[in-house]
Amino acid sequence: MVWQKAWRDTRGRFFTGLILLLVLACGTIVDYRAVQQLGPRTNISFDVSTSLGRTLQDAFDIQRDYRGFVWWQWFRQNLQQLWTLFAILIGAGGLLARATGDGALFALTLPASRREILGGRLAVGVAELAVLALVPSLLIPVMSPAVGEHYSMVDVLVHGACLTVAGSVWFCLTVLLSTMFRDLWRPMLIAGSLALITALLEYASGIGPFHVMDAASYFRSGQLPWGPLLVMALLASSLAYAADRIYQRQDI
Repeated sequence: MVWQKAWRDTRGRFFTGLILLLVLACGTIVDYRAVQQLGPRTNISFDVSTSLGRTLQDAFDIQRDYRGFVWWQWFRQNLQQLWTLFAILIGAGGLLARATGDGALFALTLPASRREILGGRLAVGVAELAVLALVPSLLIPVMSPAVGEHYSMVDVLVHGACLTVAGSVWFCLTVLLSTMFRDLWRPMLIAGSLALITALLEYASGIGPFHVMDAASYFRSGQLPWGPLLVMALLASSLAYAADRIYQRQDI
């Protein structure tokens, strides 16, 4: 019953995200064909003495082959950005939010403890996010022969796992905020703002969670970011624990 309630609360956002990501995954394949046709006529170099120039040159060099193009356009940009948005959307509401009508009160009448209610919400949300990370990405190795290319299924699984584990921080953060605020919008706005600020700081410093989410070290050197993944998993667990403690003490 708890799992069913969590699924009913989030399935609309989940299916919306899944459809959008499936369309974008197909678009990535189509875009590569256009880049292939343009590539032989393009000879671009950037001023690598500046940070922006180095970033642009790196992006251009990486996307010269198919694996690099997929990583940069899909795992580093389109998938990561839209997935983070839906991690926040799926995490918001459903606990105390008035925007969900009587859903929060109904949940408390179920023959389950608050810990079970929150645990069901967390488990269903992480499962949905794992599907959003993996299923659209699996279209890439399936559709790659259409443009005369091959993409490793192992790479898809590694990138999908890293995105789910590291990115669960944004989901757990939003769930935590949903136990603190009774409206739907403040958890989304706060979590979204923190994600944006983090992304800007990471762009300036080159260090941050999004490099773990896109498994940059695996793409560049074949090494999984075990240490950062463990840190992100512990952070997500800490946020979930804090949400549990606050939810237990709420007077509804």
